[in-house]
Amino acid sequence: MKPNRVEVSIFGSDYTIIGEASEAYIRSIALFVDKKMQELSKAFPNVSKEKLAILAAINITDEFFQYKEQNLSTQSEIEEIYQEKTKKLISMIDQSLIG
Repeated sequence: MKPNRVEVSIFGSDYTIIGEASEAYIRSIALFVDKKMQELSKAFPNVSKEKLAILAAINITDEFFQYKEQNLSTQSEIEEIYQEKTKKLISMIDQSLIG
């Protein structure tokens, strides 16, 4: 399968995300991150983009951890899903930074 190359905008900056996920999925992730950064910028109006991105990552990770604790029964299931999602995200980030 040929990777999708998707142009997205997150918090006023344009990025090219390359990944095997569908274009719609990639756009939905970008929109989610953008919304999270917009929310945080309202709460912390004088914080830099870089710090907002880190705060967004921490908040999204917290939500993910809470979700997995509520919905998964075994540690191996949690680790498997976490590893899969992490690999996909790292690949998408690497491709957008390099690509």
